[in-house]
Amino acid sequence: MSRFKFALTIAAVFLLSAANVHAQDSGTPTIADKNGCKVYNPMPQDGETISWSGQCRNGFADGMGTLDWYIKDQLEERYEGELKMGWADGQGTYVSRNGVRYEGHWKNSLQDGKGKIQNADGSVYDGEWSKGKPNGWGTFRTPSGEVLEGEWENGEFKSESGSRRI
Repeated sequence: MSRFKFALTIAAVFLLSAANVHAQDSGTPTIADKNGCKVYNPMPQDGETISWSGQCRNGFADGMGTLDWYIKDQLEERYEGELKMGWADGQGTYVSRNGVRYEGHWKNSLQDGKGKIQNADGSVYDGEWSKGKPNGWGTFRTPSGEVLEGEWENGEFKSESGSRRI
Protein backbone atom coordinates (compact mmCIF):
# COMPACT_ATOMS: atom_id res chain seq x y z
CA MET A 1 0.00 0.00 0.00
CA SER A 2 2.78 2.48 0.77
CA ARG A 3 4.12 2.27 -2.79
CA PHE A 4 0.71 3.37 -4.10
CA LYS A 5 0.69 6.37 -1.77
CA PHE A 6 4.29 7.16 -2.76
CA ALA A 7 3.56 6.93 -6.50
CA LEU A 8 0.54 9.19 -6.21
CA THR A 9 2.39 11.67 -4.02
CA ILE A 10 5.20 11.93 -6.57
CA ALA A 11 2.72 12.15 -9.43
CA ALA A 12 0.82 15.00 -7.82
CA VAL A 13 3.84 17.28 -7.58
CA PHE A 14 3.86 19.66 -10.55
CA LEU A 15 5.31 23.07 -11.12
CA LEU A 16 1.82 24.38 -11.83
CA SER A 17 0.31 22.75 -8.75
CA ALA A 18 2.94 23.56 -6.17
CA ALA A 19 1.08 26.34 -4.35
CA ASN A 20 -1.80 26.05 -1.92
CA VAL A 21 -2.46 29.77 -1.92
CA HIS A 22 -5.13 31.94 -3.48
CA ALA A 23 -4.49 34.26 -6.43
CA GLN A 24 -5.35 37.23 -4.27
CA ASP A 25 -2.66 36.46 -1.66
CA SER A 26 0.17 38.95 -1.75
CA GLY A 27 3.80 37.95 -1.93
CA THR A 28 3.32 35.00 -4.31
CA PRO A 29 5.98 35.25 -7.03
CA THR A 30 4.97 35.76 -10.63
CA ILE A 31 6.71 35.36 -13.96
CA ALA A 32 5.84 37.32 -17.10
CA ASP A 33 6.04 36.39 -20.77
CA LYS A 34 7.72 38.66 -23.35
CA ASN A 35 4.51 40.73 -23.56
CA GLY A 36 4.40 41.30 -19.79
CA CYS A 37 1.47 38.96 -19.14
CA LYS A 38 2.03 37.31 -15.74
CA VAL A 39 1.23 33.92 -14.18
CA TYR A 40 1.83 32.86 -10.61
CA ASN A 41 5.09 31.00 -10.11
CA PRO A 42 5.42 29.55 -6.60
CA MET A 43 8.68 27.72 -7.42
CA PRO A 44 10.92 30.10 -9.42
CA GLN A 45 13.98 28.53 -11.07
CA ASP A 46 17.11 30.00 -12.67
CA GLY A 47 16.79 30.44 -16.43
CA GLU A 48 13.00 30.09 -16.36
CA THR A 49 10.80 31.77 -18.97
CA ILE A 50 7.21 31.35 -20.13
CA SER A 51 5.10 31.82 -23.21
CA TRP A 52 1.32 32.44 -23.01
CA SER A 53 -0.91 32.32 -26.08
CA GLY A 54 -4.13 33.60 -24.53
CA GLN A 55 -5.48 36.95 -23.42
CA CYS A 56 -4.12 39.12 -20.67
CA ARG A 57 -6.43 40.89 -18.19
CA ASN A 58 -5.15 43.35 -15.59
CA GLY A 59 -1.62 42.14 -16.35
CA PHE A 60 -2.39 38.42 -15.78
CA ALA A 61 -2.97 35.47 -18.13
CA ASP A 62 -6.74 35.01 -18.27
CA GLY A 63 -8.93 32.81 -20.45
CA MET A 64 -8.21 29.88 -22.73
CA GLY A 65 -4.71 29.38 -24.10
CA THR A 66 -1.42 27.51 -23.96
CA LEU A 67 1.16 28.19 -21.27
CA ASP A 68 4.67 26.87 -21.96
CA TRP A 69 7.35 26.79 -19.24
CA TYR A 70 10.99 26.80 -20.36
CA ILE A 71 14.21 26.27 -18.42
CA LYS A 72 17.21 27.68 -20.26
CA ASP A 73 15.20 27.75 -23.50
CA GLN A 74 14.16 24.07 -23.24
CA LEU A 75 10.43 23.32 -23.06
CA GLU A 76 9.81 21.61 -19.70
CA GLU A 77 6.04 21.82 -19.22
CA ARG A 78 2.90 22.79 -21.10
CA TYR A 79 -0.56 23.62 -19.83
CA GLU A 80 -3.40 23.94 -22.33
CA GLY A 81 -6.65 25.19 -20.93
CA GLU A 82 -8.21 27.87 -18.83
CA LEU A 83 -6.38 30.37 -16.63
CA LYS A 84 -8.04 32.89 -14.33
CA MET A 85 -5.95 35.84 -13.18
CA GLY A 86 -2.69 33.91 -13.62
CA TRP A 87 -3.78 30.57 -12.09
CA ALA A 88 -4.81 27.34 -13.84
CA ASP A 89 -8.53 27.27 -13.10
CA GLY A 90 -11.12 25.23 -15.00
CA GLN A 91 -10.52 22.44 -17.50
CA GLY A 92 -6.95 21.92 -18.66
CA THR A 93 -4.25 19.51 -19.71
CA TYR A 94 -0.76 19.51 -18.23
CA VAL A 95 2.14 17.68 -19.90
CA SER A 96 5.73 17.55 -18.65
CA ARG A 97 8.87 16.76 -20.58
CA ASN A 98 9.46 13.77 -18.29
CA GLY A 99 6.23 12.08 -19.39
CA VAL A 100 3.58 13.10 -16.83
CA ARG A 101 0.17 14.02 -18.25
CA TYR A 102 -2.86 15.27 -16.31
CA GLU A 103 -6.21 16.00 -17.92
CA GLY A 104 -8.97 17.38 -15.80
CA HIS A 105 -10.19 20.18 -13.63
CA TRP A 106 -7.97 22.73 -11.85
CA LYS A 107 -8.53 25.30 -9.13
CA ASN A 108 -5.81 27.75 -8.06
CA SER A 109 -3.28 25.72 -10.12
CA LEU A 110 -4.05 22.52 -8.22
CA GLN A 111 -5.92 19.48 -9.50
CA ASP A 112 -9.44 19.80 -8.10
CA GLY A 113 -12.49 17.87 -9.31
CA LYS A 114 -12.46 15.04 -11.85
CA GLY A 115 -9.14 14.25 -13.51
CA LYS A 116 -6.75 11.62 -14.81
CA ILE A 117 -2.99 11.49 -14.43
CA GLN A 118 -0.72 9.24 -16.47
CA ASN A 119 2.84 8.89 -15.21
CA ALA A 120 5.97 8.12 -17.19
CA ASP A 121 6.23 4.71 -15.46
CA GLY A 122 2.81 3.73 -16.84
CA SER A 123 0.84 4.15 -13.63
CA VAL A 124 -2.52 5.92 -13.90
CA TYR A 125 -4.91 7.50 -11.41
CA ASP A 126 -8.39 8.38 -12.68
CA GLY A 127 -10.84 9.92 -10.25
CA GLU A 128 -11.63 12.79 -7.94
CA TRP A 129 -9.04 15.32 -6.73
CA SER A 130 -8.99 18.01 -4.07
CA LYS A 131 -6.25 20.61 -3.58
CA GLY A 132 -3.79 18.67 -5.75
CA LYS A 133 -4.29 15.24 -4.18
CA PRO A 134 -6.51 12.24 -4.95
CA ASN A 135 -9.62 12.69 -2.82
CA GLY A 136 -12.95 10.89 -3.28
CA TRP A 137 -13.63 7.95 -5.57
CA GLY A 138 -10.82 6.87 -7.89
CA THR A 139 -8.93 4.07 -9.57
CA PHE A 140 -5.15 3.64 -9.50
CA ARG A 141 -3.39 1.21 -11.86
CA THR A 142 0.25 0.26 -11.45
CA PRO A 143 2.56 -0.53 -14.39
CA SER A 144 2.42 -4.21 -13.32
CA GLY A 145 -1.38 -4.31 -13.61
CA GLU A 146 -2.45 -4.04 -9.99
CA VAL A 147 -5.61 -1.98 -9.54
CA LEU A 148 -6.88 -0.15 -6.49
CA GLU A 149 -10.40 1.18 -6.79
CA GLY A 150 -12.21 2.93 -4.00
CA GLU A 151 -12.17 5.91 -1.71
CA TRP A 152 -9.13 8.21 -1.41
CA GLU A 153 -8.54 10.84 1.23
CA ASN A 154 -5.85 13.52 1.06
CA GLY A 155 -3.78 11.39 -1.35
CA GLU A 156 -4.11 8.14 0.60
CA PHE A 157 -6.13 5.05 -0.31
CA LYS A 158 -8.78 4.54 2.42
CA SER A 159 -11.26 1.87 1.34
CA GLU A 160 -11.73 -0.35 -1.65
CA SER A 161 -14.51 -1.83 -3.65
CA GLY A 162 -12.06 -4.43 -4.80
CA SER A 163 -8.35 -4.61 -5.39
CA ARG A 164 -7.45 -6.79 -8.31
CA ARG A 165 -4.69 -7.65 -10.70
CA ILE A 166 -5.39 -7.42 -14.42
